[in-house]
Amino acid sequence: MYIFATLKMKIFLVGSGIGGMSCAATLAYNGFDVTIIEQNDYFGGKAHRISEYGFQFDTGPCLLTYPDWFDELFISCGKNVKDYFQYQRLDPITRYFLSDQHVDVSSDINQTAKNFEEKLGLKKVVFLNYIKRWIRIYDISEKIFLINELKFNFFFFKNALDWIFKAGVVNIFSSMAHYNKVLKNKSVEKIMNRFATYTGSSPYRTPAFMNQLAIVEMVKGGFYPNDGIHSISKALYRLCEDLGVKFQFNTKIDSIIFKNNLFKFYSNGEVFTSNYLISNIDYYKTQILLDRKFNRKSLKLSTSAIVFYWGVKINSSNLKLHNIIFSEDYKNEFSQIFDNNLIPNDPTIYINITSKFDKNHAPENCENWFVMINTPPNLDIVTEKNINKTRKFIISKISDKVGIDLEGSIIFEKILTPKTLENKTGSFNGSLYGDNQNSLISIIKRKKNKDHKLKKLYYVGGTVHPGGGMPLALRSGMNVAKNIINEIKYI
Repeated sequence: MYIFATLKMKIFLVGSGIGGMSCAATLAYNGFDVTIIEQNDYFGGKAHRISEYGFQFDTGPCLLTYPDWFDELFISCGKNVKDYFQYQRLDPITRYFLSDQHVDVSSDINQTAKNFEEKLGLKKVVFLNYIKRWIRIYDISEKIFLINELKFNFFFFKNALDWIFKAGVVNIFSSMAHYNKVLKNKSVEKIMNRFATYTGSSPYRTPAFMNQLAIVEMVKGGFYPNDGIHSISKALYRLCEDLGVKFQFNTKIDSIIFKNNLFKFYSNGEVFTSNYLISNIDYYKTQILLDRKFNRKSLKLSTSAIVFYWGVKINSSNLKLHNIIFSEDYKNEFSQIFDNNLIPNDPTIYINITSKFDKNHAPENCENWFVMINTPPNLDIVTEKNINKTRKFIISKISDKVGIDLEGSIIFEKILTPKTLENKTGSFNGSLYGDNQNSLISIIKRKKNKDHKLKKLYYVGGTVHPGGGMPLALRSGMNVAKNIINEIKYI
């Protein structure tokens, strides 16, 4: 812990998402005077909570991975994570509905391999050999791409060469879906290809080495925080408050100006001044606030989403906490999203039901269904006609594949669209993860945590390095805080 001998340095963060709060907590513990400015009247960003008519829904992220990273944050701030939130390992993690059957992915990779053999006909040894290769590649990737700030130094190049050798040059330039044909099993290929969506990308474009994404969930495990994902946001908020971080809600930033070595940012006539500025809002939204020009038409953004929050008068027996109903034509689904800029006519459907674990998330004899499909980052697709068409398709598909008739059973509904994503969270065009990772170039050029011009402007969250999703957003915040602390030490 590094405490300043003189007056505490004041730092502002814009946005109270997972990355912003992890950064704020780390800085506050190390002696900074930290204020988070938030446009909404709540904290958590995408990891918020809807509580209405006896139903509770996590609004965004649904699966916890890398729980040890959260442990690390709390320990680094002198706290015990168990005093703030607790979690349990899932088994199974996800139930996948394929053409004519379903199969479960377990937190035990050997059990998953057994399930694939018994249900889908893929030899256990074939799948385990496939996974072993990606484990070796992932272990190197975690060290050089995820844990720390990305720096092109001797350590990076030494490990990068090792990584290239193990990944294989061909897997840098061929796609995930192309590589996965080695499995010679269409169903398992589809399951493994799905992990490209964790970066908002297409498995038919993202490089094959991104298969290592599966290791995070299939090998390291999936977890459920008690009371749902929002309990993590609440834990981080409480941690920040315990460490003296101040929050200013209902304050939307209108513009940011850097002048005379100071940041000035304006909100409805109010002016804030800071030596350092940390943005936990979308990278491109920050550029707009800085009045920087960029070619919006040339952006290659990640997917957006439509989410139906349905309170249903049903007790389902054949659904788990996490469920996937695959499109019949997975390749066409991504073509419609990325080539045609359309809502897919047969989208893959994700269903999350936290009342399976927390009964208080729904009234008696009811369940809370979070139902999501991927869409393009396109605000123009959000029309009443498109929403109704999508809703009707999802209800029909669930009836066909799961055997549950939702007609007449939905007693509560709210809808999230690319438009509401942009309005509520600042996600540019509703994009979930900033730039997509549909090519090697887009991965290499992912936005850095430190601004390329202004040395005291930093970015945290899911649209910058190391990537999208709660754990990576958390890591971005921790990395930026450490960087600033080290800078101040040597001033």
